[in-house]
Amino acid sequence: MTERRLGAAVTVVASLLLVTGCASAPAEPVPTPTWVDLTGYDPERDANGLSLLAPADARTQILADAATADTSMTATFRDASGRVLDVAFTGSAQRFSAEVAVDGGTTSIVVDGARAAVIPSDAIAADAGLEAGAVACVAATDALITRWYPLLDPAAFIADATADASGLGAPADDAIELLLGEDGTAGVLRASTTGPALPFELIRADEAGSVHAVFSGWGDAEPVALPAAC
Repeated sequence: MTERRLGAAVTVVASLLLVTGCASAPAEPVPTPTWVDLTGYDPERDANGLSLLAPADARTQILADAATADTSMTATFRDASGRVLDVAFTGSAQRFSAEVAVDGGTTSIVVDGARAAVIPSDAIAADAGLEAGAVACVAATDALITRWYPLLDPAAFIADATADASGLGAPADDAIELLLGEDGTAGVLRASTTGPALPFELIRADEAGSVHAVFSGWGDAEPVALPAAC
């Protein structure tokens, strides 16, 4: 459900009220909108209509809106053994800068279309036969970068983490929770109920580990520029 479609539905209802109050009934009944149940609609609570959707449709809308805008994301993933990986990401799937920290080392990445620059951590440099601390100019499809996916593509990361969405919580404070796992036992994705249905927090824990991600600056995030040498 997009805000435009929901707005159109509300306009139709308002027009019907004006017609029935100021003129005789039309000869042909105006069709009632069938894509949303307006009986429980509260403009202040359900502004973008996300809370009126089925969980699968709400997830689809969130993913669609997240795929259209740059963002800043910080994410911490802890696997089942307790190993921790931290990611600080800015941009979009096609153009971004990121810092990936794991095992005491940090790898810096900048991607702009098909080109990329990587400053690998000591461990990654040794594994790849590169000079530690030096800029390596590579293709965006290089394993130095793709090894960290989907954490370097927020929309894909959110899609992967919410595949088992099962329900929606009650809207509150301009947000709603998409419940993950049965009755939310695996976690939640919090998304805005005003404007685009953009996520701002993901919390998940299952047998693979746990992840906590925070999203901000949708549409305004500006990644670091690709080094001139690349």
